[in-house]
Amino acid sequence: MSLLCVHALRASISSRRSTSQRCVRLAISRFSDTSTKSSQQGDGSLTTNMHQWNWWWFRKDLPPERQIVRLTSPGRLLADASSEAEVVDNIPAGELLEVVGEASAHVEWLPVRAPLEDKLEVMSEKPLEYQDGWLFEPNFELAEHKLGDKVTVRVDATSHPLLDTLKMLPWWKSSDLPSWIVASVSELYNGKIHGVVKQGRFMIQRPTGSMPERLATSASMLLVSRQRARQTTYAGLLGLVLSAAFALALHARQWAKGELYDFGRKSLGNLVGWLTLVIVFTTPLSIAPCYVFVNSPASTCCVVVGINMLLYNDIFGE
Repeated sequence: MSLLCVHALRASISSRRSTSQRCVRLAISRFSDTSTKSSQQGDGSLTTNMHQWNWWWFRKDLPPERQIVRLTSPGRLLADASSEAEVVDNIPAGELLEVVGEASAHVEWLPVRAPLEDKLEVMSEKPLEYQDGWLFEPNFELAEHKLGDKVTVRVDATSHPLLDTLKMLPWWKSSDLPSWIVASVSELYNGKIHGVVKQGRFMIQRPTGSMPERLATSASMLLVSRQRARQTTYAGLLGLVLSAAFALALHARQWAKGELYDFGRKSLGNLVGWLTLVIVFTTPLSIAPCYVFVNSPASTCCVVVGINMLLYNDIFGE
């Protein structure tokens, strides 16, 4: 009986192996037949077929459908790839254009899409308008960002209580504030690059219902995720330093009044313990939400100082 069971098991395994081998052979034959047909049809169908059979590890090598370039010298937009074609527009240097296909540095005729829009509707999702044309031997460079890139837009505040207060100081009464001070209180908006508009600006599209849904700005006002993470981290560390300085000043004030620095609630050991807590726990846990909710650097610094000093008050308060 056991011998019969063994033979039955072997027969089942062999039948399964033969079935799987037939399936693999059938798939390979179908793939080879499709490739053979596409190669007989020409290069265009072969490219289409390769797109259909492309696996994920090949997709990363495919060139993008459209690229953004910046003209480094003025150019004439022609209606067709001919020197006798009609001049559609004169494009100034520094203008952003969308290139159809891969942008090559040494190309005679470059198919591009020039932006037609200058002023954007803030609450809109309609496609941007472009003028298709050709550039003859253009001088250009790849733009800092690509279509679909996730970026953060910085919008400088025209009026802010902190900026208004600083302008009253004698150092900045007759001069502009440093750029890093203005950037520390700027508003930040997450979005994706959806196209380009005139004056060399990127168009950033935000989710439906956001306020605003669209923004147009230059590359200098855009931040990638790594830059914003570094900026938020620096702001949090500044908040940590400020909160440590405030705590040390409050402890020094109590020591000057007669409190013992080596014993009691206001001792140096307790201060070191509080500092360890804020370095290890509260500061990192405060920075993370500020990054997620796209807080400005000044807001991040204030959040870290506020939470650390709240913990200080809970531990050392009366």
